Amino acid sequence: MPQARLEVGKTIQAVLTTFEENSSLVLQLTVVFSLLSALSVLLDVTGAAGFALSLGILCLLGVTYGGMITALVCIPGKSEGAGELWTVVKPVLARLIWVTLLTGAGAMAGLIAFIVPCFVLITFWSVATQTVVTERTTVFESFGRSFELVRGNAWRVFGYILVLGLISTLLLGLSLLISIPLGTSQVGKVVGSFVSNALTMPIAAIGAAVLYRELLALGRVKAAEEDQDPFAPR
Repeated sequence: MPQARLEVGKTIQAVLTTFEENSSLVLQLTVVFSLLSALSVLLDVTGAAGFALSLGILCLLGVTYGGMITALVCIPGKSEGAGELWTVVKPVLARLIWVTLLTGAGAMAGLIAFIVPCFVLITFWSVATQTVVTERTTVFESFGRSFELVRGNAWRVFGYILVLGLISTLLLGLSLLISIPLGTSQVGKVVGSFVSNALTMPIAAIGAAVLYRELLALGRVKAAEEDQDPFAPR
């Protein structure tokens, strides 16, 4: 029996459609989180401690934003406001941070180990944080669940991630064109950080959430087909 396959083009289109359907709330969240992220850049001037604190704040903001977008996109009825999304993410925020840190550490280790393992881990762990938000998986369960969802569509998922990465790179280039005239002053850094985050954060967060939603739907289709096929492998 043919296996349900992820359609990269269709999934990219779903990202755009999802943004349009939730544009008001997504834009509100993006502006707030981008502004907070940009202001955290000012801590860099206080030395190594400030730089470390800035990185910690950026990680916390990014994880929270991604979790709230996942709740908005993947949990039906969670679109009334930021407060409702926060109530979904708050109980699992620590888990989300750990999953993000472990994913980053794994990707870094894979990068050192001849690059290929990095791409493999990024692909198979691409929806780990989404499973934490929607399925309440534990830290280590999330990696196994992500692997389960991606398995059978790994190349397509990798292609999808690559396309999103290229789009984000183009948007980063645009943000540089906007911020370069302001120079390297603190104002220039804050504006550059705000613009780059505002342009790229929605792509990454909505992209991951939509990918999870599509893979989950494909998994349900596969399960239904196996239930109807008495000869399907169990």
